[in-house]
Amino acid sequence: MISEASSTVAEPILDQFSEWSRQITWDTVPAATRAMVKRELLDYLGGAIAGRAVVGMPPWLQVLVGMGGHEDAHVIGGPAVPPQVAALCNGYFGHVLEFDDTHDAATLHAGSAPIPAALAAAGRKGGVSGRQLCEALLLGIELTCRLGVATRLNLIEGGWIYGALLGHFGATLAAAHVLDNGEAALKNAFGIAYCLVCGNHQSSREGAPTKHVQPGFAASNGVLASLMGSAGLAGIKQPLSGEDGLVRVYLHGKFSSETALADLGSRFETDRLSFKPYPTCRFTHPAISAALEMRKQLDGNIDRLERLELIVGPQAHDIVGRAEPERLNPTTRIRAQFSIQWAVAVALVHAELTPRQLVEEIPPSPRVKACIERIVCQVNANAADRDIGGCILRSHGPTGVLEVQEINAKGHPDNPLSDDEMLAKFMANVSLAGVSADAARRLADEIGDIDALPDVSVFLSRLGQFDGRAS
Repeated sequence: MISEASSTVAEPILDQFSEWSRQITWDTVPAATRAMVKRELLDYLGGAIAGRAVVGMPPWLQVLVGMGGHEDAHVIGGPAVPPQVAALCNGYFGHVLEFDDTHDAATLHAGSAPIPAALAAAGRKGGVSGRQLCEALLLGIELTCRLGVATRLNLIEGGWIYGALLGHFGATLAAAHVLDNGEAALKNAFGIAYCLVCGNHQSSREGAPTKHVQPGFAASNGVLASLMGSAGLAGIKQPLSGEDGLVRVYLHGKFSSETALADLGSRFETDRLSFKPYPTCRFTHPAISAALEMRKQLDGNIDRLERLELIVGPQAHDIVGRAEPERLNPTTRIRAQFSIQWAVAVALVHAELTPRQLVEEIPPSPRVKACIERIVCQVNANAADRDIGGCILRSHGPTGVLEVQEINAKGHPDNPLSDDEMLAKFMANVSLAGVSADAARRLADEIGDIDALPDVSVFLSRLGQFDGRAS
């Protein structure tokens, strides 16, 4: 348990995390949690390398890279650039395929901002050990997750993307743990970060590419906040609990400080991360899992189905399930990733949903389109409205009615991906950048042993080599 000596100061949650940053030693973290942090880094980097291969270096990122400056931190598949630029670019690459982690109870992507912030900060600082980098990752992810589970405002009510909004604080802590986690510097940094916070759900509703860059904004702002705080810019003192702090202004008071701090340092929300088996919004995943199970039970005979009922919770229906034209006939990757109808149809038709379908089934093929037209998505009004939730998928056809219920989608900590499945996902992702199977295994082994490195600089510099384009 973290000392409660800081509970009387101005901002209890952030002050206790600040204290923990100065107390933590990697070797005293439970072995299972250490393994989870490295599993998270493996998953994130695999997805980021794949994202870079799929989207390339778009002109609006090249504008930032082309500005020049200190060559401190590496962009995946790109040059060494100032750390805030690297954090933004890598934050985008890591999230663009919607293949990065989630914390299902917190309804956010936990590592999408802290990981690129920590990597960029390590590039800036130089000489950072693998242990310190892993500590930074754990701290940033844990803070982001705990702010998420403490928030009782759902995505519909708030309109925020919590991985970006709350990830600003996780990214700031991750960066500061590497750069300067002194008490005054970190207090400044948290206060500066609140002045930079962003992360709206409107980008998801419109299918705008800014949805996928928002974690990059958070990562970049976390690095900036840490650098400016260390250099003496005084931040506000109560970014969470102040009269106009985040809890009132952004979360409408629906927040529990007690939940955020419960068993801090002895119980880890990081242990409850979910890893995605499918490159789509996590709200589609229970339905994809149900569709794959239904396909097995039907022996692949889906073309004669007359009707499919899909019953989901309120958040899932609002975010991915409403029968809007862009969901029923998606013509862009992000529209497909946020369409539960497209996801279920693809799973039923292909018995899988991988990055391959993000290329081959946009717009939907005639067979997938015909399946989409038979899906009716409905709301389960009694479902929980704050987590990812489950679903019921019911088919009607010549053989009668078949129902599949999914509570915890594949990848959830109570239904996890195995180590072999995690490695297979990583290898498939990096293969999109032209990395051979042998090289992929060596890279996975290196990530698994990263906490043994006395200096991660060489490892980080190699990120710039993954510039292959997906065919």
